[in-house]
Amino acid sequence: MSYKKTSAVIAKIKWRAITAVEMLVALFLAIGLLTAISNLYAQFYQTKLKQNELLMLQKESHQLLTYLQQHIQHLGYQGVSRQQTNFRLFEQDNKRYAIDLNGQCFIFFYDLNDDGCLGKRATKHSSCINRQTNQTKDLAKEVFGIKLERKSLYIYDKNNLEHCSRQECRQLLNACREKWRRFTSEDDYWVERLHFTWLEEPKLLRIALKLTSKKQKLVSYEASGLVYILNH
Repeated sequence: MSYKKTSAVIAKIKWRAITAVEMLVALFLAIGLLTAISNLYAQFYQTKLKQNELLMLQKESHQLLTYLQQHIQHLGYQGVSRQQTNFRLFEQDNKRYAIDLNGQCFIFFYDLNDDGCLGKRATKHSSCINRQTNQTKDLAKEVFGIKLERKSLYIYDKNNLEHCSRQECRQLLNACREKWRRFTSEDDYWVERLHFTWLEEPKLLRIALKLTSKKQKLVSYEASGLVYILNH
Protein backbone atom coordinates (compact mmCIF):
# COMPACT_ATOMS: atom_id res chain seq x y z
CA MET A 1 0.00 0.00 0.00
CA SER A 2 1.36 3.35 -0.92
CA TYR A 3 0.85 6.49 1.14
CA LYS A 4 0.31 9.94 -0.24
CA LYS A 5 2.84 12.37 0.92
CA THR A 6 1.55 15.60 2.42
CA SER A 7 3.52 18.70 3.11
CA ALA A 8 3.11 20.42 6.50
CA VAL A 9 2.88 24.18 6.68
CA ILE A 10 4.25 25.77 9.82
CA ALA A 11 2.15 28.77 10.89
CA LYS A 12 4.10 31.72 12.04
CA ILE A 13 2.47 34.18 14.48
CA LYS A 14 3.78 37.64 14.31
CA TRP A 15 3.64 39.69 17.55
CA ARG A 16 3.39 43.39 17.09
CA ALA A 17 5.70 45.28 19.38
CA ILE A 18 4.04 47.68 21.88
CA THR A 19 5.21 51.15 21.24
CA ALA A 20 6.38 53.52 23.95
CA VAL A 21 3.36 55.75 23.32
CA GLU A 22 0.96 52.87 23.95
CA MET A 23 2.78 51.98 27.13
CA LEU A 24 2.50 55.55 28.34
CA VAL A 25 -1.22 55.63 27.51
CA ALA A 26 -1.79 52.39 29.39
CA LEU A 27 0.22 53.69 32.32
CA PHE A 28 -1.76 56.94 32.43
CA LEU A 29 -5.03 55.01 32.29
CA ALA A 30 -3.93 52.80 35.17
CA ILE A 31 -2.83 55.80 37.22
CA GLY A 32 -6.13 57.54 36.47
CA LEU A 33 -8.10 54.49 37.57
CA LEU A 34 -6.13 54.17 40.79
CA THR A 35 -6.55 57.89 41.47
CA ALA A 36 -10.31 57.65 40.93
CA ILE A 37 -10.55 54.66 43.26
CA SER A 38 -8.40 56.43 45.85
CA ASN A 39 -10.54 59.58 45.67
CA LEU A 40 -13.71 57.55 45.94
CA TYR A 41 -12.40 55.79 49.03
CA ALA A 42 -11.27 59.09 50.56
CA GLN A 43 -14.72 60.59 49.96
CA PHE A 44 -16.38 57.55 51.49
CA TYR A 45 -14.06 57.74 54.50
CA GLN A 46 -14.71 61.45 55.02
CA THR A 47 -18.45 60.93 54.67
CA LYS A 48 -18.30 58.16 57.25
CA LEU A 49 -16.33 60.37 59.64
CA LYS A 50 -18.83 63.20 59.23
CA GLN A 51 -21.74 60.84 59.83
CA ASN A 52 -20.12 59.50 62.99
CA GLU A 53 -19.42 63.00 64.28
CA LEU A 54 -22.95 64.14 63.46
CA LEU A 55 -24.43 61.18 65.33
CA MET A 56 -22.19 61.95 68.31
CA LEU A 57 -23.28 65.60 68.32
CA GLN A 58 -26.91 64.59 68.01
CA LYS A 59 -26.62 62.21 70.96
CA GLU A 60 -24.81 64.75 73.15
CA SER A 61 -27.24 67.55 72.28
CA HIS A 62 -30.31 65.58 73.24
CA GLN A 63 -28.70 64.27 76.41
CA LEU A 64 -27.93 67.84 77.47
CA LEU A 65 -31.44 69.01 76.62
CA THR A 66 -32.99 66.13 78.55
CA TYR A 67 -30.83 66.89 81.60
CA LEU A 68 -31.85 70.56 81.56
CA GLN A 69 -35.52 69.81 80.96
CA GLN A 70 -35.66 67.35 83.86
CA HIS A 71 -34.49 70.00 86.32
CA ILE A 72 -36.02 73.16 84.87
CA GLN A 73 -39.53 71.70 84.84
CA HIS A 74 -39.42 71.68 88.67
CA LEU A 75 -38.35 75.33 88.86
CA GLY A 76 -39.62 76.97 92.05
CA TYR A 77 -41.11 73.82 93.56
CA GLN A 78 -41.44 73.86 97.35
CA GLY A 79 -42.51 71.01 99.64
CA VAL A 80 -45.55 71.30 101.91
CA SER A 81 -43.56 71.58 105.17
CA ARG A 82 -43.00 75.32 104.92
CA GLN A 83 -42.74 76.31 108.57
CA GLN A 84 -40.00 78.93 108.92
CA THR A 85 -38.88 78.39 105.35
CA ASN A 86 -35.95 80.31 103.85
CA PHE A 87 -37.21 80.63 100.27
CA ARG A 88 -37.91 84.36 100.57
CA LEU A 89 -34.30 84.99 101.54
CA PHE A 90 -33.18 83.96 98.06
CA GLU A 91 -36.01 85.30 95.90
CA GLN A 92 -35.72 88.43 93.78
CA ASP A 93 -38.99 90.23 93.02
CA ASN A 94 -40.82 87.06 94.12
CA LYS A 95 -38.96 85.06 91.47
CA ARG A 96 -36.95 81.91 92.02
CA TYR A 97 -34.99 82.10 88.79
CA ALA A 98 -32.99 84.52 86.66
CA ILE A 99 -31.82 84.64 83.04
CA ASP A 100 -28.98 86.99 82.13
CA LEU A 101 -29.46 89.68 79.49
CA ASN A 102 -27.95 87.69 76.61
CA GLY A 103 -29.95 84.57 77.47
CA GLN A 104 -26.86 82.38 77.89
CA CYS A 105 -27.09 81.82 81.63
CA PHE A 106 -30.02 80.45 83.61
CA ILE A 107 -29.98 80.00 87.38
CA PHE A 108 -32.88 78.79 89.51
CA PHE A 109 -33.70 76.75 92.59
CA TYR A 110 -36.28 74.27 93.82
CA ASP A 111 -36.89 72.04 96.82
CA LEU A 112 -35.25 68.83 95.61
CA ASN A 113 -35.45 66.96 98.94
CA ASP A 114 -39.05 68.11 99.57
CA ASP A 115 -38.42 69.48 103.07
CA GLY A 116 -39.91 72.90 102.36
CA CYS A 117 -36.59 74.78 102.39
CA LEU A 118 -33.76 75.61 100.06
CA GLY A 119 -30.93 73.37 101.17
CA LYS A 120 -31.13 70.74 103.89
CA ARG A 121 -32.58 71.32 107.36
CA ALA A 122 -30.24 70.51 110.26
CA THR A 123 -32.95 68.17 111.62
CA LYS A 124 -36.33 67.13 110.27
CA HIS A 125 -38.23 69.86 112.14
CA SER A 126 -35.54 72.51 112.64
CA SER A 127 -35.96 76.04 111.33
CA CYS A 128 -34.38 77.03 108.03
CA ILE A 129 -33.99 80.64 109.09
CA ASN A 130 -32.94 82.45 112.24
CA ARG A 131 -33.14 86.24 112.48
CA GLN A 132 -33.08 86.64 108.71
CA THR A 133 -30.02 84.38 108.41
CA ASN A 134 -30.00 81.11 106.52
CA GLN A 135 -29.58 77.92 108.59
CA THR A 136 -29.62 75.17 105.96
CA LYS A 137 -26.77 73.14 104.45
CA ASP A 138 -25.96 71.70 101.01
CA LEU A 139 -27.45 74.62 99.11
CA ALA A 140 -25.65 73.65 95.91
CA LYS A 141 -27.72 70.46 95.66
CA GLU A 142 -30.90 72.51 95.20
CA VAL A 143 -29.53 75.42 93.18
CA PHE A 144 -29.18 74.78 89.46
CA GLY A 145 -27.28 77.05 87.13
CA ILE A 146 -26.10 76.49 83.58
CA LYS A 147 -24.23 78.94 81.36
CA LEU A 148 -22.21 79.15 78.16
CA GLU A 149 -18.65 80.37 78.50
CA ARG A 150 -15.62 79.88 76.23
CA LYS A 151 -17.47 77.28 74.11
CA SER A 152 -18.22 75.06 77.11
CA LEU A 153 -21.11 74.67 79.52
CA TYR A 154 -20.57 75.46 83.19
CA ILE A 155 -22.78 74.61 86.17
CA TYR A 156 -23.28 76.28 89.53
CA ASP A 157 -21.63 74.31 92.35
CA LYS A 158 -21.09 76.72 95.26
CA ASN A 159 -22.04 76.46 98.93
CA ASN A 160 -20.74 79.87 99.99
CA LEU A 161 -24.21 81.15 100.98
CA GLU A 162 -25.01 78.56 103.63
CA HIS A 163 -25.03 81.14 106.44
CA CYS A 164 -25.94 84.18 104.37
CA SER A 165 -27.91 87.16 105.61
CA ARG A 166 -30.97 88.36 103.71
CA GLN A 167 -28.94 90.80 101.61
CA GLU A 168 -26.26 88.20 100.85
CA CYS A 169 -28.76 85.45 100.04
CA ARG A 170 -30.42 87.58 97.38
CA GLN A 171 -27.15 87.65 95.45
CA LEU A 172 -27.65 83.99 94.56
CA LEU A 173 -29.63 84.81 91.43
CA ASN A 174 -26.89 87.27 90.37
CA ALA A 175 -24.23 84.56 90.25
CA CYS A 176 -23.96 84.23 86.46
CA ARG A 177 -20.73 86.25 86.45
CA GLU A 178 -19.06 84.08 89.06
CA LYS A 179 -16.69 81.24 88.31
CA TRP A 180 -18.55 77.94 87.97
CA ARG A 181 -17.47 74.35 87.36
CA ARG A 182 -16.99 73.12 83.81
CA PHE A 183 -19.76 70.70 82.85
CA THR A 184 -18.89 69.68 79.28
CA SER A 185 -15.55 68.46 77.95
CA GLU A 186 -13.73 70.07 75.02
CA ASP A 187 -12.29 66.74 73.88
CA ASP A 188 -15.03 66.00 71.34
CA TYR A 189 -17.04 69.16 70.70
CA TRP A 190 -17.53 72.86 71.35
CA VAL A 191 -20.77 74.43 72.46
CA GLU A 192 -21.38 77.24 69.99
CA ARG A 193 -24.77 78.32 71.29
CA LEU A 194 -26.93 78.06 74.38
CA HIS A 195 -29.95 80.30 74.63
CA PHE A 196 -32.94 80.45 76.96
CA THR A 197 -36.13 82.20 75.86
CA TRP A 198 -39.41 82.54 77.68
CA LEU A 199 -42.28 81.82 75.31
CA GLU A 200 -44.72 82.37 78.14
CA GLU A 201 -43.14 83.41 81.42
CA PRO A 202 -43.05 81.54 83.77
CA LYS A 203 -44.89 78.65 82.12
CA LEU A 204 -43.06 77.74 78.93
CA LEU A 205 -39.32 78.00 78.25
CA ARG A 206 -37.41 77.32 75.04
CA ILE A 207 -33.81 76.05 75.08
CA ALA A 208 -31.67 76.32 71.92
CA LEU A 209 -28.38 74.46 71.63
CA LYS A 210 -25.68 74.16 68.96
CA LEU A 211 -22.64 71.86 69.11
CA THR A 212 -19.68 71.72 66.71
CA SER A 213 -17.33 68.79 66.26
CA LYS A 214 -13.74 69.39 67.27
CA LYS A 215 -12.45 66.79 64.79
CA GLN A 216 -14.65 67.90 61.90
CA LYS A 217 -15.00 71.65 62.36
CA LEU A 218 -17.55 71.98 59.56
CA VAL A 219 -19.88 69.49 61.20
CA SER A 220 -22.37 70.95 63.66
CA TYR A 221 -25.75 70.06 65.08
CA GLU A 222 -28.53 72.30 66.34
CA ALA A 223 -31.37 71.24 68.60
CA SER A 224 -34.02 72.90 70.70
CA GLY A 225 -36.46 71.82 73.36
CA LEU A 226 -39.44 73.16 75.26
CA VAL A 227 -39.83 73.01 79.02
CA TYR A 228 -43.26 73.20 80.63
CA ILE A 229 -42.87 74.49 84.17
CA LEU A 230 -44.91 72.31 86.52
CA ASN A 231 -45.06 74.73 89.45
CA HIS A 232 -45.89 78.10 87.89
